[in-house]
Amino acid sequence: MFIPRPRIQPAMPGIELVHLESSEAEAYWRAFLAGRTDVPSTDVKVHMDRYLSLPTEEQRTYFAFIESSRIVGTVRIAGASIGSFSLLPEARRRMRDAILLATGPILQGGTDRIVASFEDAYGPEFEALGFKESFSRVRMEAPAAKSDPPAVPMAHPEVTDVDAIVAFLMGVYEGHIEQQLGMHVGTEAEWREYVTGIWKGDSGGYLPRASWTSKDAAGLAGVALATEWMGSPLLAELGVRKDRRGQGLGRALVLATLGALADLAHDRLALYVTVGNDPAMALYQGLGFRQIGGRTVTAVREL
Repeated sequence: MFIPRPRIQPAMPGIELVHLESSEAEAYWRAFLAGRTDVPSTDVKVHMDRYLSLPTEEQRTYFAFIESSRIVGTVRIAGASIGSFSLLPEARRRMRDAILLATGPILQGGTDRIVASFEDAYGPEFEALGFKESFSRVRMEAPAAKSDPPAVPMAHPEVTDVDAIVAFLMGVYEGHIEQQLGMHVGTEAEWREYVTGIWKGDSGGYLPRASWTSKDAAGLAGVALATEWMGSPLLAELGVRKDRRGQGLGRALVLATLGALADLAHDRLALYVTVGNDPAMALYQGLGFRQIGGRTVTAVREL
């Protein structure tokens, strides 16, 4: 049952924005899933449990769109960023109002730009309100399956490999399309925090037996790091040294990960790829990965 709460923004005709209460988490995430197809899991409990495990301060960044005392949409407002935007199909007539409500608190706080993440189905309304797409990513999945042993030497990463993996990934992404879009950038310390975070579970429970490194005389030649994210294995990182590209090493690393997951009784592997990264897209499609749901768009509104 909906309990009236202070409004975050004055109600539009028929719709208002309110803080999500933990007691309404199940209804909230059901609404989220009803309006999105680009999700890592369709299990309401997975989303609800993750939300309830967040610190209280972070939980307060989640808001619900309410119409006639019912949750009809979802959004997360953190700083000058909007995420987790979703509306029930029958509430999409209110999409413009919902976007305006979500941007209101950000504008009141003062900023020179708003960054929004949403599924491409919501793109036209965001564009009409001044948001311009910066980049987009798609989720892809393939069934876990055993294959012949790789023709290149591989081993599971060790914790002592962290510094080498940090330097390796920094080299892999240098000048990469994702850096041009503002991703995979940062200082060496920030990269170390990111890589150690994978071991610690920041990207989901680390799967050491499904993660691989390949070395040659020059050092690390390829790395694949797998985690369990939102109830499903995720290829968190895949990289091949620039001078070893085009030799089948990336393919071998992914096949080794798929085989290890099959041994661990997992049925699939997911990953995210940036639209425009054509070599990666071709590799994954050739290995049987298929897009799940729509594109996840990141867009910016300059003020």
